[in-house]
Amino acid sequence: MKPGRNDPCPCGSGRKYKQCCLAAAETRAHSPAQMTWRRIRRELEGFPLRMLRFVGEHYGPSAIDEAWHEFNLWPDEEQAFDPGTPHMSVFMPWMFHRWNPNPDETEVADTALPPIAPTRAYIERESRKLSPLVREYLESCLAHPFSFFEVMRCQPGQGFTLCDLLTGQSHEVLEHSASRRIRVHDVLFGQLATVQGITLLEATSPVAMPPDDKLAIIELRKRVQKPVGRTGTDMEIASSLEMWDIEMRELYLDLSEQLLYPSLPHLQNTDGEDTEFHKLVFHIDSAQQAFDLLGQADAQALGMHPLHDTVEHTADGELQRAQIDWLKTDEPAVDDSHTVLGTLRIGDGKLTAEVNSRERADALTNIIGETLGTHARFRLDEVQTPEQALAAHDLAASPDDILQDDPDVQALLSDYLQRHYRTWIDTALPALQGRTPREAVRDTDGRDQVEALVQQIERHGEQQHPPMDASIVRMLRRQLGLEDTDSRVK
Repeated sequence: MKPGRNDPCPCGSGRKYKQCCLAAAETRAHSPAQMTWRRIRRELEGFPLRMLRFVGEHYGPSAIDEAWHEFNLWPDEEQAFDPGTPHMSVFMPWMFHRWNPNPDETEVADTALPPIAPTRAYIERESRKLSPLVREYLESCLAHPFSFFEVMRCQPGQGFTLCDLLTGQSHEVLEHSASRRIRVHDVLFGQLATVQGITLLEATSPVAMPPDDKLAIIELRKRVQKPVGRTGTDMEIASSLEMWDIEMRELYLDLSEQLLYPSLPHLQNTDGEDTEFHKLVFHIDSAQQAFDLLGQADAQALGMHPLHDTVEHTADGELQRAQIDWLKTDEPAVDDSHTVLGTLRIGDGKLTAEVNSRERADALTNIIGETLGTHARFRLDEVQTPEQALAAHDLAASPDDILQDDPDVQALLSDYLQRHYRTWIDTALPALQGRTPREAVRDTDGRDQVEALVQQIERHGEQQHPPMDASIVRMLRRQLGLEDTDSRVK
């Protein structure tokens, strides 16, 4: 949203907008580049709709579905194009500028039309109606392949500097809306176009990818650059991207799927059982009787361990409340402790037990039945999936949140993280193909991958409460020689 004249200036100076950055913003708005940008956007207004009609008329009614199937890499279950897809901002430009219908598989309505990209066919059919500016723009769209771009600098509402992660080329892009919702080191999948010396964003992914997604993109870069080598010219490397269209789309779809449709990982307990939270409720005759009997139970090495420091008695000396841990005792103890399979609580005429799998719920129900017999009567099994438990989680401030605001606690956390990341530098990481960050920074690809990991650490640190001590990231950069973060911007 554009600030009002009397609003605080968004630059953070503390002055009113009219007394600070308004004049500079108005100067930029009337610059030749911005005026050309607005002229292009005006002349291209309605172009996607015209192209859709053109494709339907000349390529046939099934063309969009066929292009959609190819865009999604020919999935086994063919689905019709969904106008509500979040991939619209990538799919439509791809279909217009990159899709070449196969004459053996596509029923082209216009038999005189060669199997060329719709934009090329549109230029040839409508050449007399196109202004030189629009024609230049469309020719540029045909010439520029899709790629992955890292945001190196950003001016919200004005544009950004993008680094092509596959070619290393740097681009100054004029873009108003997208530049308001992205951050430095975000990754975009898309396509650029250049007209009259101005570079614009023709297509962009619906979500910005985080820095650590660059690791997979750098692995693709190794394959892209291998035929021409690192000594190849920018033009040679860029032209080679045409051959990697399928691989780029495959990677884009994989990375964006995780962001558009996030899901919880498949959770299992220490016995390999699917996580499912069960709360079992039994009515009991006597709290003392249940406590004593369960404390003596030992069903197939599944022992009950009464926690005597949780026991509460009434003024008359009768047991009122108590807790018992259900332990797995047939495995070697770690630090003199065993795996806790569940927790049982006694009180108010009830025995409640909480476990994290259906198998444990069934086993514990049998143990209670065998141990207490008719002195315990099953009443309820309340079940929650991990997703339901997460949705019901109370996000209000907890004692942990309050502790984290304590300066002493913050100092301890900072000290712990400092020690952790000093060790991390020399830890072999699967993301780096078994190399340590210190080893990986010795070559260009590894250095870029480690840089991506450090950027992700920095982002996570900023989102923590309280934020992670910024000196930790500075220490990582210093130790790994990553202090020059803009080295790829040429």
